[in-house]
Amino acid sequence: MNRIFILILMLACFSCSSKMETIRVTHNGVPKPIGPYSHSTGYGNVIFVSGQIGIDQKTNMLKDGVEQQTVQIMENLKTILADNQSDIEHITKTTIFLTDMKYFEKVNEIYAKYFHGHFPARTTIEVASLPRNANIEIECIAVKR
Repeated sequence: MNRIFILILMLACFSCSSKMETIRVTHNGVPKPIGPYSHSTGYGNVIFVSGQIGIDQKTNMLKDGVEQQTVQIMENLKTILADNQSDIEHITKTTIFLTDMKYFEKVNEIYAKYFHGHFPARTTIEVASLPRNANIEIECIAVKR
């Protein structure tokens, strides 16, 4: 009985002493944010990635068309997640913003190629417009590997 009490007391002390805080990660290899935000923040093992549009990190220009933008976004997400000790397979939730639902099938086709048997929960929303006249924006929540 005393051992159980001591174990519970030790667990309580350990959980009180471990302080979690929000972490902001500096990213190289992705375009600079186009506003006052971080590409990602983390809390414990959870990673929150801001909405990404299809900007090429080398040219700082938006890629042409929804297909190229989708590929660029997924590549940028891979880089951001790697900087957070994570990867595409550890995404738990995505939100996709499209300026026209006619892009839905093409985006699904490209999006599916980045996952291997694991698809995160997802919401897709049509919006009136996106920054820099992008056709698509994707944000996600992931966990560390």
